[in-house]
Amino acid sequence: MKIIERYILAEFMKLFAIAVLALTTLFLMIDVFEKMDVFMKNVPVFASVSFFLYKVPSIVGQISPVATLLAAIISLGIFSRHGELTAMKAGGIQLLRVLFPLFAAGLVISGTVVVMNEYVTPLSLKKMDSFKARWLGAQVGSTGRQGMWFRTQNGIFNIRQVDLRKNTLQGLTFYMIDRPFDLKGLVESRLVVWKDGKWSAPQASVWSFTPEGAAAMREEKDVTVGGLVEPEDLSSVETMQKNMGIKELWNYIRDLEADHYDATRYRIELYDKISFPLVNLIMVFVGIPFALFKTGRHGAVATGVGLSIVIAFSYWVVFALTKSLGQGGFITPLVAAAFPDLLFLAAGTLLLGYVRQ
Repeated sequence: MKIIERYILAEFMKLFAIAVLALTTLFLMIDVFEKMDVFMKNVPVFASVSFFLYKVPSIVGQISPVATLLAAIISLGIFSRHGELTAMKAGGIQLLRVLFPLFAAGLVISGTVVVMNEYVTPLSLKKMDSFKARWLGAQVGSTGRQGMWFRTQNGIFNIRQVDLRKNTLQGLTFYMIDRPFDLKGLVESRLVVWKDGKWSAPQASVWSFTPEGAAAMREEKDVTVGGLVEPEDLSSVETMQKNMGIKELWNYIRDLEADHYDATRYRIELYDKISFPLVNLIMVFVGIPFALFKTGRHGAVATGVGLSIVIAFSYWVVFALTKSLGQGGFITPLVAAAFPDLLFLAAGTLLLGYVRQ
């Protein structure tokens, strides 16, 4: 790598690190102020600090595209302000060739986020759920290929899907257990609905077991499922797929579809785990031409921050829109996840063609 390429890459990575640190700190400060009252009443200081540290991997994965965009636009803006880009062109250096390390850095950042989301972020989110269960009394459990598992005073619940938009549970199995661990009954239902302040299964198979080991099963209608918290308290259970890595989520979707449940929402989450980290690379494609067109020799930092906010907001609008369309069944999960990336990649590539060498 040439000296000038190392210089450009070093400035880019320095600004990227500063942006990640600043944005992460901002997010944590907002979260601290939002939860301060609850934590001061119920949680020791050291435990509170550990909770916010658990959030760092998730935050970094979310803000890394914005940090990449900021680093690309501001670093090139500063070079332009100091006349360094003009000097490069005057020396016969092709800008896009000398800026190639930025594309490589974007690719490395994307790969790092994918690896982090596969191994680090799920573990940190599970520790956050354990923290909420211990200190805040939240309803949390574990996630596996058979769905969500959690324990209550009434027994053990296994739920294949939670949809809080419709206040429904799909694929519920309720193991009624006496202490120390005697199974006295079992309730199975493909659908449970929150109605009139309680969870009710329109149709359910109810099993009863005697101490001698005899079992009896009967089909019942409008079975009330006791022991479950209200829908708003199940928000952490609904989003437990975020605690899964790519392989684990893929296996969960395959088992869910094998049992004829709709896994559209989870497929979108799966594809997002791959497509969203790639935004880091795409933001380099978008940021370079905008930096070279717009920053000029004055106001490089301010202009760079403004451009980054506009571009990032535009991406989030498209991302949220396509995700909603995918969850509504209007477009396929793959299109919902890939369209924002392809749109901004195409726009960035097109703009790069107009960069004056």
